[in-house]
Amino acid sequence: MSTVSLTTDGAVSTLTLERPEAYNAMSEAMAADFAAAVKAVSKLPSKVLVVRGSGPAFSAGGDLGFIETNMARPRAKLAPLMRRFYGSFLSIRSVPQVTVASINGAAVGAGLCLALACDLRVALLDAKCSLNFVRLGLNPGMGAWPLARAAFGDARARELLFTGRSFTGREMVEWGAAIAGASEPGELGLMTLELGKSLAAASGESLRILKAETRLGEKLDPYLVHEAKGQASTFKGRDLVEGVAAVREKRLPVFKG
Repeated sequence: MSTVSLTTDGAVSTLTLERPEAYNAMSEAMAADFAAAVKAVSKLPSKVLVVRGSGPAFSAGGDLGFIETNMARPRAKLAPLMRRFYGSFLSIRSVPQVTVASINGAAVGAGLCLALACDLRVALLDAKCSLNFVRLGLNPGMGAWPLARAAFGDARARELLFTGRSFTGREMVEWGAAIAGASEPGELGLMTLELGKSLAAASGESLRILKAETRLGEKLDPYLVHEAKGQASTFKGRDLVEGVAAVREKRLPVFKG
C-alpha cells in the first residue's frame, strides 16, 4: 500500500501523505513513494500542486523507527543514505507546478521542511510547528537552515533552529511564512481550494516560466551535503540515544553531551 496518494481535479493536483496512524512520519518507504509521485505529477498538465497530510497532522517529521534503524547502521553508509532521503522529498522543488503546502496540523522537523520547500503555504492557525532537531539530539536535515532562512528571515530562523521551540500556524502567518491561516480544518480545505483555483486561473505557460525564475540562485546541495555528514555524526552520538528514549518515554530529554 502506497504511503502517498496523487489526485488531479482540473488544473489542480493534490499530493497527500497517507500515514495518518503515524502522523505522516517520513519513512524510507514514504520517501520512495513521494519521489515516484513527484515524478508522475511533473508530467501532468496541471498548474498547481497542493501538498497535504491525511488525518490530524501534516507530518511529524522523520519516522522514529527510521531514526533508530540509522543509529544501528554503519557510519559510512549514513551520509549518502540521508542525502538520498532528503532528495526524495525535496524533489518537490523541481516540479513545474506552483506548489502549495496546506499545513492541516502538526508540522515538525523534516515535515516542516517539506512545507517550507513548497512555493506557498497556508496553515491551520493552531497547528503546532517546530524545527526540533536539536531537542532530539540530531543535526538538522532536509535543507532546514536555507529553507527556514528563506521563509522566516535570518534572525528568526537561527532562533527557531537553535532553540527547537514550538510555534503555531498563526505565528507563521504573522511572520509572513504562510500567506493565510484558518481556524478550522474545513475552513483550511476551502481556503486551499480557493487558492488553487486562483492560481490555476493564470496562464500555465507563464506560471511555469515564473516558477523556474523563482528558483534561480537557490542552491541547496552544499547545505545538504553538510547536513548529511552532520546527521551521520549525531546518529552515532549519545545525545540522540537520550533524545529518542525521551520521546519513547514521553518525557523531556536530559542531554549530557
